[in-house]
Amino acid sequence: MSTLKIISNTIYYGVIPKLSLLISIVILPLTTPYLTTFDYGITGVVSSYTGFIACVAPLGLNLHLTNSFYEMPKNYNLVWGRVLFYYILSGFIFGLVSVVVLCLSLPFDSVMSLFLASVLGSVPIFLFSNVNLAQHLFPLLAKPKPLVFINLFASCCSILVSFVMVYFFKLGFWGMLTGTAVGAVLAYVVFIKEIWFRYEILPICKVKIHRLKAMLKSSLPLVPHTLGFVLLSSSSRIVMNVYGVDYNEIGLFSHGSTMGDYIVVVTTALTTALVPQMQMSYRQSDYDKFRKLYYLCQGVALISSFLVCVWMKEIYSFLIHNEELKQSGTIATVMCFSQVLMPLYTFMSISAFVERKTGQLLWLVFIPGFLNLIICGLFIPTYGYSVAPYQDNFMKNHL
Repeated sequence: MSTLKIISNTIYYGVIPKLSLLISIVILPLTTPYLTTFDYGITGVVSSYTGFIACVAPLGLNLHLTNSFYEMPKNYNLVWGRVLFYYILSGFIFGLVSVVVLCLSLPFDSVMSLFLASVLGSVPIFLFSNVNLAQHLFPLLAKPKPLVFINLFASCCSILVSFVMVYFFKLGFWGMLTGTAVGAVLAYVVFIKEIWFRYEILPICKVKIHRLKAMLKSSLPLVPHTLGFVLLSSSSRIVMNVYGVDYNEIGLFSHGSTMGDYIVVVTTALTTALVPQMQMSYRQSDYDKFRKLYYLCQGVALISSFLVCVWMKEIYSFLIHNEELKQSGTIATVMCFSQVLMPLYTFMSISAFVERKTGQLLWLVFIPGFLNLIICGLFIPTYGYSVAPYQDNFMKNHL
């Protein structure tokens, strides 16, 4: 892959899809006066629980998507069709689980409000199948346009709905939850045309138990691996919710985490663009090239994190027109550095994916994530939300 192609793909995977993120940042001065820490607390708890469940729902079957694409280049759509059907079925089951969990967790006295908020928060889980396939298909095909423009369209519509409901109707977290649900529905519907019809990846409903068992045998070890990321990023809010920490304090932590995680945009874009090249380099035993790609991603991550942290105070002053939310600036600075070593994980995990040694991934992410959960349980009851960003930062950078 040429340098120009790498830059082009990085722009497609990073700059264009994050135009919606840029829009959401630009409108912060307009929306933050009408949002409270309680609003961010509700959305933070919802995103933590649904993020946890969303990691389990694919059952690790994405392992077979990448491998079948390289190993069965002419018939990979048959494997993908089976996985798509399992995704649809799993989305329905885990979507119901998400509704039940949220109904037991959110602080609403009204049954109708509780049920509505739970359903809105669970919509992305019900409809994860098409988006998940698209996130694997188009980078492998080196055709980023359908993926990024469809996601951009859905994200912009989501932002528009949220903005109207928050700014004009003063609905707070209801606007944020509704916007997320609308974006998930639009992305699912539009991807049907691309995946089901253009690339002829249709759900194959023939369930053969022996084949499903064989697929799950190698894919299920990915579930705790994926959960490791959620335990590293969301366990803090889940523990806060379980221990009854005030939703305003959860909201401060959630807002700071969101602002701090914006740095991931650059590194994720570059890494996503380079994944096919990494795969090929490793499969061809070109370890020198493989190493150079790592140095490139790691260098970008370090420089980006440093620059954002240096300017975080000025960023908050310019964007956040809410004195209550400005208290999360310190949290955002700390959380910014929690993503510095993400490129290292990507390069270390590729060998396990290619060689199907998925059990090794438990040590890479799940164990640190589990330790983070234990630390949260020990320190949050005593020190409250203020300790969470420091322990998250420590565990993410000691994978």
